[in-house]
Amino acid sequence: MKKKWFHNKTRMIIQLLILALVVGTLILGAVKANFNPDMEKYCPFGGLMSFGSKLNIGTMSCAISETQVFIGLGIALMIVLVGKLFCSWICPVGTVSEWFNKIGERLGVSFTIKGIVDRILRLGKYVLLFFAAYITMNSSELWCKKFCPYFGSVSGFNVDTILLFSLLSIGAVVIGSIFIKKFWCKYACPLGALSNVFANILITGPIIIIYVILLLVGVKIPLFWFLLVVIAASALTESLRLKLFSISPFKIRRGESSCTSCKVCDTNCPEGIEVSKQDPVTHPDCTLCLDCVKACPVNDTLKVKGGRWMPPFVLLIVIALALILAKQFPMTTLSERWGTYETADSLKHIEKVVFEDLMSVKCFGSANSMKNRVSRIPGILGMDAWASKHKVTLYYDTATLSETDVKRAVFTPSRYNIRKSVMLEDAPETLVGYRVGVWELWDGTDNAHIYRMLMANKGIYGFSTEFGEPVYVIVYLDPLKVQPEDIKALIEVTKYEYEQKGEKIVQKVDFKLEGKGEYVDTLTYLDYRKLFFSAYDRTFNNYRKQDPEKMNVFEVGFPNAENSEVVRKMSYLTSHMSFEPGAVRVSTEFTDHPVLLVYFMADSTNGENIMMHLEKDMLTCMLRDGSTKEYENIFEFEEPFTVKPAK
Repeated sequence: MKKKWFHNKTRMIIQLLILALVVGTLILGAVKANFNPDMEKYCPFGGLMSFGSKLNIGTMSCAISETQVFIGLGIALMIVLVGKLFCSWICPVGTVSEWFNKIGERLGVSFTIKGIVDRILRLGKYVLLFFAAYITMNSSELWCKKFCPYFGSVSGFNVDTILLFSLLSIGAVVIGSIFIKKFWCKYACPLGALSNVFANILITGPIIIIYVILLLVGVKIPLFWFLLVVIAASALTESLRLKLFSISPFKIRRGESSCTSCKVCDTNCPEGIEVSKQDPVTHPDCTLCLDCVKACPVNDTLKVKGGRWMPPFVLLIVIALALILAKQFPMTTLSERWGTYETADSLKHIEKVVFEDLMSVKCFGSANSMKNRVSRIPGILGMDAWASKHKVTLYYDTATLSETDVKRAVFTPSRYNIRKSVMLEDAPETLVGYRVGVWELWDGTDNAHIYRMLMANKGIYGFSTEFGEPVYVIVYLDPLKVQPEDIKALIEVTKYEYEQKGEKIVQKVDFKLEGKGEYVDTLTYLDYRKLFFSAYDRTFNNYRKQDPEKMNVFEVGFPNAENSEVVRKMSYLTSHMSFEPGAVRVSTEFTDHPVLLVYFMADSTNGENIMMHLEKDMLTCMLRDGSTKEYENIFEFEEPFTVKPAK
C-alpha cells in the first residue's frame, strides 16, 4: 500500500496553522514599522529553563514571562499524564523536520538509523539538555539560544545566537531530516530530551522527590549532581531499553486478534517506530501523532484511550489553562532584598515605589543592571522586576530616603539634538531654553515621542530632560519662530502621526504641561551644538601607561558622527583601530564641526598610517572569544587631517 503524504488531516491542519502563524508574524514584523513581535512568547523550553532558574537562584531568564513558564509547566504535566503531544502536533521544528523527511522518502534517500549507532546517538540530546539546564539555572541566561534552530531562524541570528551553531542546528533540521528520519528530534533536540525526562516519570520522579526531601531537611546537594543523575537516568533508560516507564494511560494499543500484520502502521509512523511489534507502544519516540491509528486498514485494531480527537482536545485545554494561570499569577524576572531589609527596625520603615512602563527594563540583563545600580544607593533595600511588563518596584528605608529621592536615583537625564544637519551659517545666532514640567514623561520611550512631536516645528532645535515631579523639559528654540503656546500645542495632544519604514503610524500619547514654564537659558548656536554633541571616548592598548610626551593626536572631519547607526557601531571602529600599532585612544569632539580624534604614539605610527587604517573597506574587530570578524566600513571622514602633540 502506497504511503500517503498527509492522511492525518487533523494534525496536518494544526501544523499548517502553527507554521502560518509563525511565518505571518515574521512577515508582519518586517512590513509593519511599529510591530515588534516576541517570537519566543510561547516557547515551552525557555519557560521551563527559566522556571528552573527561578527556583535555583530566584531570577527569570531574559524577557521570559509567566506565559512561557505556565505553558512549559502545562506541557510538562501533559507529558507525564498523557504523552509527548507537543512534539508532533505543535512544535514548528518537529513539523519542518517531518515534512523534509517526507521529501527524502519520495526521493528515495531517507533511512532510519538502527542498532547500536542509533542508541549511542540518542545520548547527544541529553548532553545538550544538561548544559542548557545547568548554565541557565545558574545564570538566568538562556544558553539554548546559541544553537536553537527556531530562535536562530526567527530572530535573524541576533546577538544571542552563535552563527555557526545556529547554522549547524538548522542544517540538522533541514538537511539531516531529508536523509535521516527525524534526525534533530531524536538526536539533538534538548526539548525532546526534557520531554523524555517527564515521560519517564516512574524512573525520574523518585529521583526528583528524594532531592526535594533532602533539600527540605537541610541536605544540600549541588545542582550539578542532581541534573546529572536525573538526566542520565532518562538517557540510559532510552538508550539501553528504547522504552520509557510512563504512568500515562493514553498509550497506543493494538488488538492482536484483528491485526493482519500488514505493517501499514510501521510504514506510516513518522518516527520510524515498528508499531506492529509493540502493545502498548512505549517507545520513547512516540508522540501520539496517531498517524498509525488513522492509517490502519482494520477498524479498531489500533486505538488510543479517548479516541482520535483526544490529542488536539488535550492540547487546547492545556494551553488555555496555561494562559489563564499566567494572567492570574505574575512572576518576577528578578526579586532581591539586601542591606538591612530583613531587620526588625528596618521593616518598620520600608516603603515601595512602583514604576510602570519602564521600557529600559526589558530582560533579565537590563533588570539586573538596574539592580546593581540602585543597590549602591544607601537606603534602597530591594527590587522586584517584571521584564515582560517593563515594571519595577523598589523598596526603600523611609528613615534614609524619601519617595522623591528614589525616583531621582532611577531617572536618567537626557539630551536630544533634533536638527543635527543644520549648518552653522544656516542657523539662528542664538537659541533660548524654555523650561516646563511635563507629566507622564519618564523614560527613553516617552522621550522618543516628545522628540518626534517637537520635530514638527522647524524652529525647535532640541531638548533636554532633568528630574522633577513632573519631569522638566528644556526646549531649545529660535525665539523669533517659536512661542511657548506652540510647544503646548505640539505636546498636549491625544495622538500624533509619524512615518517609520515608509508606513504612517498613529501613536496615542497623554502628556500634560505643568504651568506656563519659563525661559532659563540663552546661548549661541555653536555653544548649543557643543553642549548637545554626544562625545565618544575609549582608550585601549595600555593608554594610561604611555608617555604623554611621545603621544600625538590625529584629527579629521567626521560628518556622520551623530548618525544613530554610526554611534551604535563606534565600538567596531575602536576595535579596528586597536590593531594599528601605536594607536591608544579614539574619541569624538565638536569644534565648529564634528571631528574624530585618534591618539597614537609618535614612535610607532604616523598620520598617514592612521588615515589608511580608517579608510579600509572592511573593519577588523576582535570578538569576546578572541577571534576576529570583519564588518563593512560605514564611517566617512573629511580630509585633510591634522596631527598635533597630545599635550
